[in-house]
Amino acid sequence: MITKIARYGLMIFLVLLGLGGLIEGTTLLTDPGGAEMGSSARILGNLPIIDFVIPGLLLIAIMGVSPLVITYGIWQRLGWAWAAALVQSVLLILWLGLQILLWGTPILNHLVYLICGISLVILCLLPGARLGLEKPTAPSLQREPDLIELEAQFTKDTDPERAKNRQFTNTLRSGRG
Repeated sequence: MITKIARYGLMIFLVLLGLGGLIEGTTLLTDPGGAEMGSSARILGNLPIIDFVIPGLLLIAIMGVSPLVITYGIWQRLGWAWAAALVQSVLLILWLGLQILLWGTPILNHLVYLICGISLVILCLLPGARLGLEKPTAPSLQREPDLIELEAQFTKDTDPERAKNRQFTNTLRSGRG
């Protein structure tokens, strides 16, 4: 039950993060001055950039596309998905920490995404969450040994000389001898 909750919870949070990253990154690209988001390029004074184009591209790639790819990995139960989800959540928390460090007081948007990042970490670290993201293993089909294999095993165990002769005969038949 916990694994199912963790799996679907991760997918929901990652889809929301991805859509938010795509929307906000696109907004920064269409308005590099930042007026549409209620900010201005003046807050970039501490950084070696003059507008929001580079942050917009980073936002689209790291917080937009990446979470959606990870969601696909979780949905398909790919082996890398759990680790990628954990890394993504830590990146989100670090990204927000950097923004708060650079610009001071966090806004509501920061707090919402911080809660999302912490929730992602918790979901990744739930007991059994990693196992729930692995593909279920198919039952292995045990093949019945055929008569020749059984005879060879029996001969090998009961009559070493006959097994040696049989091996020599098989080598000659295969053309390797």
